[in-house]
Amino acid sequence: MQASRARLFKEYKEVQREKTADPDIQLVCDDSNIFKWTALIKGPSETPYEGGVFQLAFSVPEHYPLQPPQVRFLTKIFHPNVHFKVGWIPLEVMIVV
Repeated sequence: MQASRARLFKEYKEVQREKTADPDIQLVCDDSNIFKWTALIKGPSETPYEGGVFQLAFSVPEHYPLQPPQVRFLTKIFHPNVHFKVGWIPLEVMIVV
């Protein structure tokens, strides 16, 4: 678990350094739990999602990177790769992306 924590802390510092790279994405780590992250993503222009702001929750397992994080939309979104009722993104989709 200590290795996972160290890796996540390193990745969080990288995100903070590159924060200005894409102003349409904000990624925040929970101050009290490095294994919990939140993202705010603006919908891309010229898409049905334009004008929307979508909140996602990331739950990183203690065995990261050997186990992938779980990601779900907290904001309701209609998308074929997102479970409509609970917002989960299937692991198969994240592997392809």
